[in-house]
Amino acid sequence: MNKPGRFRAALLAALPDLAADPQRLSILVERGHIRATGAPGDGWCYDYQLTAILQDFAGDMDALAQAVVQFVQVEQPDLLKNMEANARGIRFETEMITSELVDVSIEIDLTEAVIPSDANGTFTHPPEPPADPTALW
Repeated sequence: MNKPGRFRAALLAALPDLAADPQRLSILVERGHIRATGAPGDGWCYDYQLTAILQDFAGDMDALAQAVVQFVQVEQPDLLKNMEANARGIRFETEMITSELVDVSIEIDLTEAVIPSDANGTFTHPPEPPADPTALW
């Protein structure tokens, strides 16, 4: 799975105070499923909940939300265009630690397709289709 590492990198790039102390960011993959048809040579898809936990976050929640939305625009654009997915695909909770610090938990429903490339154990992860299919025209 590649998206958890890319999400971590996106948050650290967007939030300088978090990048100064990256130990405050934990990334978990939860509630995962593998979907496959079982056809010979066929690939599979990982479906999972990515959970990011930011501890002692003193930054701007709007900047954090912007980083999340920008990540989703590239990595899982269907969450923004599909109204059903949009209503539940990105979730968050906060806990006030002090008047200036909060712990934030962000949950994103993600998928990743995997295609076996050859018998040598190499794999291809195709890119997500664009949110606007007319962009391919």
